[in-house]
Amino acid sequence: MTESSRGWRRYGLVAGIATLAGVFLWRRFRSSGRDSTTAGDDLGSVAVDDGVGSEAVDDEVVTERHAAAFLVRRRLDADGLDADALEGIVAEVRRRCAEDDPDWLLGVDAATTASLFVDRTDQPELVWYVEVPRSVTATWDDPETVLADAFPVDHDAVRPETEPVDREMIVHAVHPNRPRAIEPTDRAVLAGPELASERTVDVELVRMDLNSGLPGRFADWMASLSRRVIEGELELGPIETWSQAMIEAEEMYTESVFLERRPDGYSLLQYMETEEMEHVYDVYYDTWNPVARISEVVLGRILANPDDVLSYPLETEFEPLAHAVDPDRFRRPSKSAESVE
Repeated sequence: MTESSRGWRRYGLVAGIATLAGVFLWRRFRSSGRDSTTAGDDLGSVAVDDGVGSEAVDDEVVTERHAAAFLVRRRLDADGLDADALEGIVAEVRRRCAEDDPDWLLGVDAATTASLFVDRTDQPELVWYVEVPRSVTATWDDPETVLADAFPVDHDAVRPETEPVDREMIVHAVHPNRPRAIEPTDRAVLAGPELASERTVDVELVRMDLNSGLPGRFADWMASLSRRVIEGELELGPIETWSQAMIEAEEMYTESVFLERRPDGYSLLQYMETEEMEHVYDVYYDTWNPVARISEVVLGRILANPDDVLSYPLETEFEPLAHAVDPDRFRRPSKSAESVE
């Protein structure tokens, strides 16, 4: 390869990363600058206090500024786990889902969406996803302790993570018309076999490892932008229109992205709750929305295995065991100063 060719490849990667920054802003960082009349709207939405101050929120779409999401991972101790023990855990989860009481899975006061996944690979683990308004998390002295105490599975084989992981949420988005029950069942909590049915919601958790070097530094930069959005220091104006159009066209109810920094590298974990995952991919590949077209190219450059997220059906080690929604979960911010109770 010639030096000129190497130079163009380096230029292409840098340009791609810069472009992805724009895409990330388009798709993920929904601005807080648009007017909204959602207080008391016909959706019956519950107001969301963004936890930043007492001023009314003018957003039309809930983002990471208004709500937080967490991943709580618990390894399954191989010494205390055999096939019967794991199936016992799964059976207990299904039994509790059958009671149709979502509180055990939501776990904490005011939690609005929660899912439980199992990884059955050589290093098995349970992963709990939970969404909570920032007006609530702002009152927590130590979120890690609050969530550790609320982990929904109690079993002798369940252990804390062996090594502390630097994990932060960098993206959160909510469909403004997301359902407040798991349609069409009208139930609040479902177990894995019911989730696998074509009749219900699709819930997925996907891990994407980043290439070393520049992609990791880019991820750190995006995380810093996310923190500025959460603190209300950054507004991104008219680009919200394309972002909102995309999430509504995909019928993506809830979407979160987490950045994990480990000694062996960086990973992104993407949580998705949608009416139908196949529809998400149909929309993604059929649209000329710049959010989709540019992200497809750039993600192909920065991910170690782009097919982790760019191909359908998804290849993921995480199997959904249960999913729950609060009957009053929020859909939009409100001009009201109420918090979600």
